[in-house]
Amino acid sequence: GMNAGTFTVVITETDVPFCSATATVVIGSPSEELTLTATETSNVTCTDDQGTITAIAEGGWGTYEYELTGAATVAYSPNGTFTGLSAGTYTVNVMDAQGCIASADVTLEVPEPIAATFTPSTTMLSCFGDENATIVIDNVTGGQESNYTYTLNTLAPIASTSGPQTSNEFANLGAGTYNVTITDGYGCSTTSVDIAISEPTAIEASLVKSASPTCLNDGELTLSATGGTGGYTYSDTSAFTTVLGSFTSSVSFTVPAGSYEYYVKDANGCIAIVSNEITIDPLPELNIELASTNPTINCAGDNNGTIVAVAEGGLGDYVYTLQDAAGNAIPTAVQDTPGVFTELLAGTYTVHVQSGDCESTSAIITITEPDAPLEATFEINNVACYGGNDGSLVISATGGTGIIKYAISPQMDQFFETNVFENLGPGDYEVIVQDELGCYVMFSFTITEPEPLIVSIVPDSILPTPCAGDNDGEFSIEVSGGTAPYSVSLDAYDGPYTTGAAGQTVFDFTGLSGGDHIVYVRDSMGCESEWNITFPEAVNLDPLLEVEYVCIDNFSTNIVTVLIDESVDPAEVDYSLNGGPYQVSNVFENVPPGTDHYIEVRHTNGCIQTTEFFDIGVFEPVDLALNEGDQNQIVALATGGNGEYTFTLNDEDYGSENTFIISETGEYLVTVTDSNGCIAEARIYLEYVDPCIPNYFTPNGDLIQDTWAPCTDDFPNLEFDIYDRYGRKVGTYHQGQSWDGRYNNQDLPTGDYWYVVRLNSSDNDREFVGHFTLYR
Repeated sequence: GMNAGTFTVVITETDVPFCSATATVVIGSPSEELTLTATETSNVTCTDDQGTITAIAEGGWGTYEYELTGAATVAYSPNGTFTGLSAGTYTVNVMDAQGCIASADVTLEVPEPIAATFTPSTTMLSCFGDENATIVIDNVTGGQESNYTYTLNTLAPIASTSGPQTSNEFANLGAGTYNVTITDGYGCSTTSVDIAISEPTAIEASLVKSASPTCLNDGELTLSATGGTGGYTYSDTSAFTTVLGSFTSSVSFTVPAGSYEYYVKDANGCIAIVSNEITIDPLPELNIELASTNPTINCAGDNNGTIVAVAEGGLGDYVYTLQDAAGNAIPTAVQDTPGVFTELLAGTYTVHVQSGDCESTSAIITITEPDAPLEATFEINNVACYGGNDGSLVISATGGTGIIKYAISPQMDQFFETNVFENLGPGDYEVIVQDELGCYVMFSFTITEPEPLIVSIVPDSILPTPCAGDNDGEFSIEVSGGTAPYSVSLDAYDGPYTTGAAGQTVFDFTGLSGGDHIVYVRDSMGCESEWNITFPEAVNLDPLLEVEYVCIDNFSTNIVTVLIDESVDPAEVDYSLNGGPYQVSNVFENVPPGTDHYIEVRHTNGCIQTTEFFDIGVFEPVDLALNEGDQNQIVALATGGNGEYTFTLNDEDYGSENTFIISETGEYLVTVTDSNGCIAEARIYLEYVDPCIPNYFTPNGDLIQDTWAPCTDDFPNLEFDIYDRYGRKVGTYHQGQSWDGRYNNQDLPTGDYWYVVRLNSSDNDREFVGHFTLYR
């Protein structure tokens, strides 16, 4: 219980010899009393978990440690800031280095919820499409009590967000559904109920023609409107300089011809809406056109006159009335189609037309008729020979109108100007004689013919010709009917003809080739007949040879094929080699080598023809030797077979090329095939030699290594780039080109240069990179 200070302590023995000792003791204390200040440095906010207490100690022995107790507990630590706290009462304890403790109490509270008044300037806009409404937010309390921001949320018609902003007013709002979110500095927020701002429907104006103009009255228009705020005015200008009238839903009025559109404004003065445009066309003048200026009755005395009237203009719905020359209506006039008057006699007429309150009368039209009726006489000439068509009819016509035309069955709808019909066969006919106005005379008549001239084959008289070209066939015919004597011609209508003796009816034909023949017969009256004789066709074997050399089991052999004319059925033919036995197949295989072979071709009709002579050669087996050619090159030498070799290297087809460039070390398989299909194979092992790339050159003009390039001819697409030691490209070169040590026509100095060589081969696309030296 001692206070701080300096003290002297004396120790004395309580017994003999009663010695004593004295010492000084100092009890220390801090210079200031230990104090603690604890404050709320961050509110718990509306989430009740963001509170912060900051504690600061002074005095005491220093080296402070802080402890939090109460609504939450945090053990002693050097950290005097306590975060993430909820609302409640807390005690902060601080302990210094000597264990001295000081305390302070802090209470954290949850802020009041944010509240406000949300007021729209209107809930109904004056006009469709207006954007002049506002929402004002007043009486904002709660939360942080300051630092409020405002966000406008548009829910309809299109969802969007405006803000946040510090102003409490949102202006220029159109029709839609909104709410407002208020947020304070703590991040606390509140959102208003939905605020609906409506608008009237859009004004729609419609203009229709309610009545068309007539000859006596103007047209009528009806203007109607919907939407907006009822009670409309209208004008013919958008500025409404002159208000033409007002109406509740529609208004009608008369107008002369012209184009019209009107602007409409509602009771709120909303923007004027223009109607559609309506054009009132001038009423066309009522005119009458006659389809014929000279209607004519075709035949004298007929009542088939016709007047065709066509009205145009006026109001349509034409009513036609036929009148006589004095203007009196003819009630008996036939009018099956409006404006078409039929069954009229010759005379003078007019046509009157009524169209609504419009009317007009045509000019006078006269119907005429011919002066004389159409008449005709007929002359008939019969067919001279049976089956002929040399009958004829001659017509003589008088009267009628204009050009007379004629038609004969069976083509009664085809008329001709000629009055003579020739080349008529036997039979019954009708003929029409007609003038150009349709008047006609009909006549029926019959064309007769004599007995037919008949040709027939004498039985068993046909002897055929087996082989084409032998010409040893014959046959006989018998003629009857007609008028003797008869004349005959074979296969030639124009002759020459052979005339038989008196009473002769049988005619013989010999020395004939195979195939059908036609016999032409004429009697003494010039009547004709013909007969197609079905004569057996001589076969045209025309044998041709195809000698083919093939390879079977890698040995050359042959196949001989006989081809015959396409006209011959192969099933009716067999074959014999060199006079040997006949066989059905036209193919002979492995014919022995030799000369003057032949093949006989025999048809079932007895015709035999022989091929030309042919030779069969001898072939040695195919052999293959492989040699090493130039650098990285294989040379293949083939012998035997029939030549025409093709080569493959490792199964890759090289065609007739027998030299190969390799791109890597290894064993290579070469195959040769002759045109018979016989093959031979050989293998060779070759080591690949990379392209020669020099490591220096001396461009001094002594013709020794004056330029630099890879030394290889194996890669025709080779390409190389040269760079100086700074990486600058000096140039790009191709196979057959070289670098002379110059750049931009200037000599480059002695030094090392780099190269990139690309082989650009389909078999070898490698690149080589390295350097070489230029010496000067």
